[in-house]
Amino acid sequence: MTQPNNRRRPPLYWLKHKHVDDMPLPFPPVGGMRPFCFFRSSEYAREFLHQWVPLQGIMNPWTGDRMPRDLWSIDGDDNVGRLLAKCDEASQEGYEGFLIDPPLTAFQGLGSVIPLTLSGIKSEIEAQMD
Repeated sequence: MTQPNNRRRPPLYWLKHKHVDDMPLPFPPVGGMRPFCFFRSSEYAREFLHQWVPLQGIMNPWTGDRMPRDLWSIDGDDNVGRLLAKCDEASQEGYEGFLIDPPLTAFQGLGSVIPLTLSGIKSEIEAQMD
């Protein structure tokens, strides 16, 4: 039996669809890549959600239906093993890069942001262990 991974670090948060685990939050490609976004606080994640998803919702690119903001929730953890697994999941779901605390609007520096690779985000997560 394997030992549980109890390594801790300051928590990271992410946005997830309440009913479809792999539903990406529509966020424009950065550097030609579709990024998975982590946040250092749940408050910033909530603010980011309110900036990128209007109250009436966003268009589901597959069905054309509206997806209201309340279908998104914030998840997070300080467990290094779970965070590394989330990175692997995101990579398998088609995310091509990772951002930590992306800018709130496309007009505030999004063009200068360079997404981290899978190995880069994993290194960042492990470097911040308590």
